[in-house]
Amino acid sequence: MPWPPAVSSRRVALVIYGLALLVYITLSGLLSLAGLDSRVTLMVAQFLGLLGLSLWLVQMMKIPVRQAFALRPAKAIHYYMAMGAAIPLQATGGAMQFAITNQLPENSPTRQMMEEIVQQFVATETNFDLLMLFLAAVITAAICEEFLFRGLLLNLLRHRGGWISAIIASAVLFALFHLNPIVLLPVGLVGAYLAVLVWRSDSLYPAILAHGLNNLIALFGLPLIFNETTYTEHLWLIMGVSITTLAVVFLAYLRVTEPSRQEGWREDLDSNSIEGRFTNDY
Repeated sequence: MPWPPAVSSRRVALVIYGLALLVYITLSGLLSLAGLDSRVTLMVAQFLGLLGLSLWLVQMMKIPVRQAFALRPAKAIHYYMAMGAAIPLQATGGAMQFAITNQLPENSPTRQMMEEIVQQFVATETNFDLLMLFLAAVITAAICEEFLFRGLLLNLLRHRGGWISAIIASAVLFALFHLNPIVLLPVGLVGAYLAVLVWRSDSLYPAILAHGLNNLIALFGLPLIFNETTYTEHLWLIMGVSITTLAVVFLAYLRVTEPSRQEGWREDLDSNSIEGRFTNDY
């Protein structure tokens, strides 16, 4: 029978998601109270709460790590897509975030809190601060978040209703995980895009690359090109051009690639073991 069973896979995914969120928030809070730098706090919380938890759960379920997280080679076209869509994707997300933020009053508690958190996180006074920002936001976030969301959770969710519903569900969970109402739409868009990469490539590696590039451009690239004045004066032009470019690249990618043929995890119940064993049928 398929593992996890269709009737319970979504529940299992939600339980794992809730557990990861709880561990992540708890660790972040404790480390912040201990006075650790926000970037160090993020790295430790993600390594333990996302990556560590995911690996531990896979071991508990007796699933090979490579199989559980789709750690297999991918064709070059998928890496080209990861790189080619990075700028229009981030430009679209940045425009969305700017448009949503501008709808909130300047004295809105939500807006002020989120701006303070971002400013504290990206503040760099030395080269070491810059290095820590790069490691936390580009390297650690890309690896740890992909292992949980496009690795473990996406694999679980697609057993319920197939790839399309799994892509949508994983994108929603990914957006909610960031605990920031201002970035729900742009982060959800990124989450869906990364899930599509896994769907078409049958590999987690292109998604990790795309995630890292997305964060790199968001932190170090677009702020140099699109400042607040640029967004204010040309918001709809930027959004229109970036969405059109992203749509063209995305549709071309879907046309030249095929969906994953992976059937997923399988459970063969052993008469001598109630735990059974897990294999993968292709």
